[in-house]
Amino acid sequence: MKKIYLTVALVATMVFASCSSTQKAKDEGADLKSKIESCTNPDSLKVYVDQAKAYATKLVSEGKDKEAEAYLNEIAPVVAAKDPSATSVLNKIESAADSVAGDANDAMKAAGDSVAAAANAVGDAVSDKVDAAKAAASQAADDAKAKAADAVDNAKAKAAQVADDAKTKAADAATQAADKVKDALGK
Repeated sequence: MKKIYLTVALVATMVFASCSSTQKAKDEGADLKSKIESCTNPDSLKVYVDQAKAYATKLVSEGKDKEAEAYLNEIAPVVAAKDPSATSVLNKIESAADSVAGDANDAMKAAGDSVAAAANAVGDAVSDKVDAAKAAASQAADDAKAKAADAVDNAKAKAAQVADDAKTKAADAATQAADKVKDALGK
């Protein structure tokens, strides 16, 4: 019996949860529009119009300026039919929404321009670094060539010195050998 109650309770919880999530998913703008359409009290209508303004402002701040404009165009005739004095408020809101959307577009363009300028600056800095690296590599190559040439010159000088020393030693050895032969024959 407990299993049946638990199953029923579980199903009821799932149904309740699905209904509440559907209500949460309902469009706030559609709710406000239906409230405005069914409203008969002018004071309540002003409150609903203020809520509609807030909703439109929220859409604009989320970057949904076209949706905000469409929403305002959708509720404007309803508000005008209910209270013609509230229409001027909606027109002010619509122009403010257009202004905010224009400001947002200007800000996006300015941000894009500043990103492009930063990218150009980075490109220039990288180019400067590449040029500096090329110059340093060229200088290092020139230094290496000079050191190699010096080493070759030093090696040649040492080789010439060794050759001269070898010639001198060979000549001395030949002279000594000749002296020994003379001594050996002369005796």
